[in-house]
Amino acid sequence: MRLNSRLALAAAVAVGALALNPAAALAHDGGHGRHGHNLIKADLTPSKPTDPPIFEVGPGGLPWVLDKGEVRVREDGRTDVRLEGLQILRADGSTDNPVTLITASLYCGGQLAARSAQQPLSVPEGDARFRVWLAVPQTCDMATVLINPPPNAKTGQFAYIASAMATPDDDQDDD
Repeated sequence: MRLNSRLALAAAVAVGALALNPAAALAHDGGHGRHGHNLIKADLTPSKPTDPPIFEVGPGGLPWVLDKGEVRVREDGRTDVRLEGLQILRADGSTDNPVTLITASLYCGGQLAARSAQQPLSVPEGDARFRVWLAVPQTCDMATVLINPPPNAKTGQFAYIASAMATPDDDQDDD
């Protein structure tokens, strides 16, 4: 009888906790109501000045190199970006990074769907690791992520310094 009373008390406390904090019940999917299938899970590629524009966004004006870069965007909007060694390749062969802030821009079907707030990029190493939540539309065909430095101060236009495009294998349930 004592065991049943303890179980009943524990169940009542759990139900009460959910009633006070209903978001806890939705924590498995970030509270967004959709499963966490990947829209894109891909390696990032650094830009070169000779690269073509992607959805009318031009590449950075200098050649970039990248030791390692990955991006993952899930249907619920959870976006993870990891960059190691995103730097400019100088004419003398040296590398450095003068950019202190970047954004991650999600394009769906060739249209800008969401852009993160600015995130820090280490100087001169060019390292960043962040998780943000993007407002992902119900349908996101041809998911593409562009990593952008701040927009041009004179024109307000963005450029990309790294990019990744979805492949058919990106819709996986893995963690």
